[in-house]
Amino acid sequence: MLVIGLGIGTGIYFAAPEPDENMAMYEIAASKQYTRTLQQVGGRQAVLFDELQAWFAARSQGKQLGVTIGWLSFAVAGVLYLIGRSIRR
Repeated sequence: MLVIGLGIGTGIYFAAPEPDENMAMYEIAASKQYTRTLQQVGGRQAVLFDELQAWFAARSQGKQLGVTIGWLSFAVAGVLYLIGRSIRR
């Protein structure tokens, strides 16, 4: 499980294209206005949930997807190992 997950994560990481730097600059410039408008309309909770959603979205594309799959495979392999040890006793 660990080897397969790390292999897939590594493959995704090296095959993913680099993020476009111009797009990142646009997002930074538009971010303050968007956040201010969102806070005026929905309050602090709306801003918090929007930031949380953006964080999860960032973890599911590009090179970060490879890193996420690697960590998830490591966690699942650890849980399976602990379950296997407890069953043997």
